[in-house]
Amino acid sequence: MTSQSVCRCLAVCATALWLSACSHTPSADDIPPGATFTTKILADDTKLFVYSQRFARRGAGGGEGDDGLSEAPDRGGSGRSEQMAKTSLRGMQAMLAQNHYCRDGYVVLEQYDEHGSYFIRGECRDAANAAERSKFSQ
Repeated sequence: MTSQSVCRCLAVCATALWLSACSHTPSADDIPPGATFTTKILADDTKLFVYSQRFARRGAGGGEGDDGLSEAPDRGGSGRSEQMAKTSLRGMQAMLAQNHYCRDGYVVLEQYDEHGSYFIRGECRDAANAAERSKFSQ
């Protein structure tokens, strides 16, 4: 293989990888009904948020519940929780893309499921400005 062929192959692979990574940009369709997003801006302009999403209770049978999560028994109790985490993260990212609360990204401080809901607490990497204080005031 010539160096030109190798370069061309690498370029094609890099493009394919880039396209697959960008294949799903969060949209409003990824925000489920009943999801909530609460904000808190501290005196030092730190921007905090909590995203929560309620999931349907498990039924007695198998299959999928109203929330689209598998109702098969968990192995070690973590399978459903992992699905809830992935679904909630996708919803949170869609919410942030829609409301532009975190301009420079965010850090997840904590995430957990409790009583059929999944919670993600986070902090924006950027500080609040006057416009955001007004827009996201409580």
